[in-house]
Amino acid sequence: MNILVQEIENVGTTKFVTKQEQIIRAVTNCIESQQLGIGDILPSVNKLSKRIGCGRETVVKVYAKLKERGIIESKQGVGYFVSSLNPDQKKSIALILYGFQPFHQSFYNTFRKNLGSSYHIDVYFHHNNFVIYESILKTIKGRYQNYVVAPIQVPKGKALLETLNHDKLLIIDRYQYINDKISKVTQEFEQSLMCAFNQLNDSIEKYSKVILYYNEENDYPEGIYLASTKYMSTIDVEFEVKTEFDEEDLKKGTLFFTIGDNDLWELLRVAKSKNYEIGKHFGVLSHNDSLVKEIIQGGITTFSTDFKQMAVHAAMFIKDENHLNKIVPSELIIRNSI
Repeated sequence: MNILVQEIENVGTTKFVTKQEQIIRAVTNCIESQQLGIGDILPSVNKLSKRIGCGRETVVKVYAKLKERGIIESKQGVGYFVSSLNPDQKKSIALILYGFQPFHQSFYNTFRKNLGSSYHIDVYFHHNNFVIYESILKTIKGRYQNYVVAPIQVPKGKALLETLNHDKLLIIDRYQYINDKISKVTQEFEQSLMCAFNQLNDSIEKYSKVILYYNEENDYPEGIYLASTKYMSTIDVEFEVKTEFDEEDLKKGTLFFTIGDNDLWELLRVAKSKNYEIGKHFGVLSHNDSLVKEIIQGGITTFSTDFKQMAVHAAMFIKDENHLNKIVPSELIIRNSI
C-alpha cells in the first residue's frame, strides 16, 4: 500500500491532474515499473480513500475504470487485485454465436456499442455444428476475461461449458441450464408463441390450412414446434408439419409459418411467379424479425425476440459483473402478411 500511496503523491505533483487520474496513473506506473505484479492485492476502497484523503466514490470509480480496461479484477473475500501486466490492454471477450443472420448482427452491433472502446471482442460461429462448437470452446478456454455463448443444447455441450469460469460466463439466445451460478439472458418460445397464436386466432381461422416448416436437424427451437402443435389441436384448421418448402405447397387459403429464412424466400419467389398476393391469397408468419421483413411485400408478420434488448443486458453483465438471470420474451409484430 505504501508504494502505491507514494506513487499517487508523485503523480499529484503534476498540474491539472484529477484525483481519479492520479490513482489510475499510479497503479499503471507501479505495474510498468514492476512494483506491482499479477495477483498483488490493492488497498480496499475504504483504506485507500482514508489514506489519500478522498471520497469513497472516487476510489470506486477508479477501480471500476481499471476493471473495464482489464488491469484489475475483484473477487469476493479477496478484494481488488492486479490481473494484467499490460496497462493498455483492453478487456477481451469471446462471443460465440450460431451464425451471422440479421438478428445476430443486430445483437453484435448493439453489444459492441454498449460496451464502448475499452473492450475487445472476438466473434466465433459454430453454425449448430457440435464438432466446431467443441473446438471453439476448447480453444478459447482460459484466453478471455469473459465468455458470451449461444449454446448448442445437448448434454455434451453442458460439460464443455462447465470448464469455463462460471463467474465470467454468460449464456445468451437459447437457454441451457448448467448451474445457478452461471448468468443468462435468453429467449422464451413456447409460452410467448401461445400468446401470439391466441392474439392471431381470428386471422388464423380464416385459412383452410396451416403449414409449419420445422426441421429437427437445424437449430430450430423446440418450443416453436410444441406451441404450434398444441395450439393447432384446439382449432378446426388442417395442420401439417414439413421439413422444407416445396412448390406444391403453395395453394390459396394456406397460412405458412417459416422458421428458416430460406423457406420464406423460396415461398415468396414461387408466389411471385404465380401472381399470388400475400395476405390475400395466402398468409405468412415468420420467425425472427429483420429490416427486410419489415419492408418486403408490405411487411411480413413476425414472431421475434428483441435481440437489441438482449445485447444491452449482455453488455451490462460484462461491465457491472453482477449475476444476471433474464428472460427476453418473444413478441408478435403484426404486418400485412396475415
